[in-house]
Amino acid sequence: MLSKYKAVFFDVGGTLLRVEPSVGDVYANYARPFGFQGSAEELNQLFQKEWSNFGGIESLGKNSGEQEEKNFWKKLVFQVFEHSGGLENYEGYFEIIYKAFERKEHWHVFDDVISSGLLRKLKQSGATLGVISNWDSRLHTILESTGLAGYFDFILASAEVGSAKPDKNIFFEAIRISKVSLQEACHIGDDIRADIQGANSIGMEAILIDRNKKHKKNGLTTVSCFQELL
Repeated sequence: MLSKYKAVFFDVGGTLLRVEPSVGDVYANYARPFGFQGSAEELNQLFQKEWSNFGGIESLGKNSGEQEEKNFWKKLVFQVFEHSGGLENYEGYFEIIYKAFERKEHWHVFDDVISSGLLRKLKQSGATLGVISNWDSRLHTILESTGLAGYFDFILASAEVGSAKPDKNIFFEAIRISKVSLQEACHIGDDIRADIQGANSIGMEAILIDRNKKHKKNGLTTVSCFQELL
């Protein structure tokens, strides 16, 4: 399926890996010593709500730099815990949780990413592999710690590029680095708007990874696991 492309780009969250066991669980575990007595499930729901309210990492727009990223997360996580009365020493908690998400024990690489051997096979074929992700600069450390970074020729995190999917600029940047034409590249991701429509908007083909089969095909090129990409 991918042999005709000279460059293949991948989204990260929901495509290559996910939080282990969940954002709420990680938040709750570290928050217990700071007085939090609620549930992980409650934090998961609040996180989703606040993520939407804030507009996700895309809300950084063209603002880039570690301080901007950190401020975004500091405000968002603060709002998540405000619903249950806040935490004792929020500053101390935030520093711990911000670093925690760089560590591999809080991330799970999807089993099919590993078992398919897709990244290794693409690398051996000589294709240029890249990451296009709406993420902050911690993405490099996360991909290193989970053993994925070595497969990629470049990693584009939206907060560093100053462009977030579905914006065209981050896709054009991937094409520029890869030195290929739009017809020679393909992007793989799990989000119809950010990944599929974003790539298609510049004339690049895209494949939707839909492990839970929650989307109708509607003319989309869809796979349910990485094995189907071979």
